[in-house]
Amino acid sequence: MTINKSKKIIPIALSCMLSFSLLPLATPAFAATLLSDTFESYSSFPSGGWTNASGNGSWSIATDGSKVATQTSSTSNTYIMTNGTSTWTNYTYSAKVKVGSTSVRNGIVARYTNSNNYYFLVLYNGNLVLNKKVSGSTTTIQQVPFTANTSTFYDLQLEVNGTSVKGYVNGTLLVQGTDSSLINGVPGFYANGVVEYDDVSVTDSAVSDTQAPTVPTSLSATAASSSQINLSWTASTDNVGVTGYDIYRAGSFVGSSAATSYSDTGLNASTTYSYTVKAKDAANNTSAASSSASATTQAGGGGGTVVNVSTSAQLTSAISSAAAGTTIVLANGTYTNGGNFSISGKTGTASNPITIKAANTGQAVISGGAYFVITNSSYVTIEGLKFTNTGNTAVKLDQSNNIRVTRNIFALTENGNSLKWVYIGGANSHHNRIDHNEFGPKHDLGNFITVDGSSTQISQYDTIEYNYFHDIGPRATNEMEAIRLGVSTLSMSNAYATIQYNLFENCDGDPEYISVKSGNNTVRYNTFRNSQGVLSSRHGHAQSFYGNFFLGDGVKTGIGGIRLYANDHKVFNNYFENLTGSGYSDAINVDGGDFDGGTNGTTYTSSDLSKHWRVYRAQIVNNTIVNSTTGIVIGGNYTQAPVDSIIANNIVKNATGTLYNQVKTSNTTFQGNIGYGSTLSNVTRTSTEINNVNPLLTNSSGLQKLSSSSPAINASTGLYPFVTMDMDGQSRSGTNDVGADEYATSSVVNVPLTTVDVGPLAP
Repeated sequence: MTINKSKKIIPIALSCMLSFSLLPLATPAFAATLLSDTFESYSSFPSGGWTNASGNGSWSIATDGSKVATQTSSTSNTYIMTNGTSTWTNYTYSAKVKVGSTSVRNGIVARYTNSNNYYFLVLYNGNLVLNKKVSGSTTTIQQVPFTANTSTFYDLQLEVNGTSVKGYVNGTLLVQGTDSSLINGVPGFYANGVVEYDDVSVTDSAVSDTQAPTVPTSLSATAASSSQINLSWTASTDNVGVTGYDIYRAGSFVGSSAATSYSDTGLNASTTYSYTVKAKDAANNTSAASSSASATTQAGGGGGTVVNVSTSAQLTSAISSAAAGTTIVLANGTYTNGGNFSISGKTGTASNPITIKAANTGQAVISGGAYFVITNSSYVTIEGLKFTNTGNTAVKLDQSNNIRVTRNIFALTENGNSLKWVYIGGANSHHNRIDHNEFGPKHDLGNFITVDGSSTQISQYDTIEYNYFHDIGPRATNEMEAIRLGVSTLSMSNAYATIQYNLFENCDGDPEYISVKSGNNTVRYNTFRNSQGVLSSRHGHAQSFYGNFFLGDGVKTGIGGIRLYANDHKVFNNYFENLTGSGYSDAINVDGGDFDGGTNGTTYTSSDLSKHWRVYRAQIVNNTIVNSTTGIVIGGNYTQAPVDSIIANNIVKNATGTLYNQVKTSNTTFQGNIGYGSTLSNVTRTSTEINNVNPLLTNSSGLQKLSSSSPAINASTGLYPFVTMDMDGQSRSGTNDVGADEYATSSVVNVPLTTVDVGPLAP
């Protein structure tokens, strides 16, 4: 008997279909393809819907196994090529990328609306960096170390879904964050130099997701101060991915975090606060609340009066009545005024300061004509405010001491006039602290921070630390430094100021992004990223510059390091990489002078204070310069060569230029240095002065450090007792290693700073 197998299958199939119809069906997750391109059909580029959004670059089709889109211009510009529809909102965009250089930014963009607004994911200088550019200002969302090479295609993927922004390499999630700045826009290519692209794919992210993340666990709360409680918890999980966490204080929302930690600031002293945390995903599914955790803020020193205000009039009244221990708390909102909020003749104490702070950091906004003037006062704190005011200095300290300006956001509204955003001056000005603030962007003349004094004495013992300075420019010829520490007329007085642990990014406004115009100051452990200009000892004696990181991208022009004038400076343990500056923006420039103040630096008239003072006895010791346009330059400008300076135990490893360039004849001492890769010196040197040997550096967390076989190990010459640590914050012992790095396997303390380490929300 012959059986018709096809007929036998029918009832079985129907039976299966009936069985499945009785079960609940999960909503399918389909991702529609919005764009796909392999460039195989093109003979030129742009083609096929691609648009040269930046209007520059040298784009074409090349063959690298298969056809690829390529950009071959290597000048210091940004090149962007886009495709798609401007209304695209949530999508996943991937492209294969092969970089021509690891020292420039190459990658992809998403939600591009114009040249001032987009997200971009780039391979850059040993890192994978996820950035946003909003209103022309670039901010890093997250970056992680990632070593790319120029012979490999990497599959970069940008996923934008609601406020979630994620970056992948070869399918692995490496960087992410939450941001609500950009809602829609097209994908595209981002290039700063030579790069190839292939295999573009864009799919929508319209995935049905109704599953909430799991509940955060192990929530803990710890009092960090009288006004801050730090929270931490164990991460939640989700079927698609957790995008962030919402934090609640006593059931009321106080903020969000993309990490598993949060700092709640602006709190009252000796007060108990209770918290819960909820996780959320890109589809706005929210978990149940975590178990609660409580902490009590530390005592404020005297349990003073707390005054809550919500209007400008109430703020003015509260300031008038404030006394030692008073805390004035500004509710969320905008505070404006026809003039300044005056704090005059107010005296707090170290244990009972007068505090004016936002209930929630950045949510109390000082706008319009309002600003603060603190006169003849002491122990006053300004905390957690946002300044958007117009036409006036945001905070002016006059004849005051022990004033703290902390965790504020300075984003003043500019009107085309020169303006100093924070000003310190007047007689009896000392021991003021500017910390954990954000400054920028700024496009008009004037400084972020200006330190002056009285008619005879600069302000003394001030500290500027853990601030984020960014996007000041474009370049002016003068008066646009990020920080001006002193003034020419007072430059022979000592400030004893400390500038430390700050991050400077794209500070391009002045040839000197920090101009030191006073004596006996310390600038240490700062990070300068892609900033045109230099840290300059412009006037004043006996500066100490050490432990700083100067990092360029190798493309942007004019990125410099340190320039010196006057007497008795120490420059040591600094690290310089991919700097492009020359002339006045050399990596290290012990410059010539146009005025000689003498060996003790006291021979001058008032008219000489604005001149470039001849250098005496500078000590340039244990620095590392790599992959930069210039190295250490002696007497590069003006007519009077430096006197009695020492260049010792430095490493300069550049591919071009003269590594140790003594432009003017001087009695400068060279000893124990290493130079490699280009012209060693313009003056004949023995190997004990400059050893022409490969220092055998290796990439370690994005920096060029000594390998275990480096000839720099234990090779220093001479005794320099101030060099007790290296750039990593590790102890030096025995005979020091040459350069800024001491070879060690112990934990690193000092690293290049990112936006996570500084600003109002930093720990």
